[in-house]
Amino acid sequence: MLNEVQAAIQAHERFAILTHIGPEGDALGAQLAMRLILKELSKQTIVISRDPVPASLEFLPGATDVHRPSALHGEQIDLWCIVDCGNLSRIGDDIAELLPRNPKIINIDHHRDNPHFGNVNFVKEASSTTMLIYELAKFLGLRITKDLATCLYTGIIADTDSFRNANVTPEVMEAGAELLSYGVDPRQVAINLYERRSPEELRLMTHVLLNAQIKDGVIWSGISRQVFKETGTNVNDTERLVEELRAVDGIEVAVLFKELDRNEVKVSLRSKGKAVVNGVAKIFGGGGHEKAAGCLVEGPLAEVQDRVLAEVYRRLNGNKAQ
Repeated sequence: MLNEVQAAIQAHERFAILTHIGPEGDALGAQLAMRLILKELSKQTIVISRDPVPASLEFLPGATDVHRPSALHGEQIDLWCIVDCGNLSRIGDDIAELLPRNPKIINIDHHRDNPHFGNVNFVKEASSTTMLIYELAKFLGLRITKDLATCLYTGIIADTDSFRNANVTPEVMEAGAELLSYGVDPRQVAINLYERRSPEELRLMTHVLLNAQIKDGVIWSGISRQVFKETGTNVNDTERLVEELRAVDGIEVAVLFKELDRNEVKVSLRSKGKAVVNGVAKIFGGGGHEKAAGCLVEGPLAEVQDRVLAEVYRRLNGNKAQ
């Protein structure tokens, strides 16, 4: 796989680096790490995201060079590098509409159910996509700078939840230790990922917790457009709120519903214990991992809540019956 990625990079000059809608630490870390790798190889790059960079990730080297889809107009792209996308639709319609009819794609992803949608696919189960890009950098024999190490380390920390998830292996811990040796400031990463919350975000969190409902091992809460408006927040300010719900004792599944402006609801699902949530997300066109998944569902907030929760309970009850 890595030989094919290397050959594809060598054969092309102009790269667009894409990731999924609502990028988090692993997605953006992977994008910006690939940007640095390609720049080291004297390639031209443009980093594109449908959604703005979350405030918690603005510290990442290169974050100011992330562009919205409109920046692709007039660009001549040889190769599309798509990272951390469980399927191609996850890049969002705004970007998908700008792809040529038969785009040349490098697909780099760690989701088990990735359908290998690229011309070249570096896809295997791992703790994070940034872990795969770390492997790529080592394979290419590139020097790992402090900036590159910071992007990679941040992605690994984000997707392992600070080395607390079941996806942590000895290799992941060794990679984290090596990346620290290149000058990464772990305190800076931790503060930005876990210890930043504006007064507006605090009000939003208060709403989510006060309006949470619990039934039969499932906890859920919803954020309407009106609540976003009243609190002065947006969907980018919801990072980690679903983890706050999951932390409640006795909970198997936590779900957070976030109403967007396009008659869509962004759904975040988290599992604790034996419950698996990526199957629920896939039913609604999303994806993810067994313990953390998400989807974007068309429809009013109340209707989407009913549909998704019905599927959550159906699967939970089915598992208990076995």
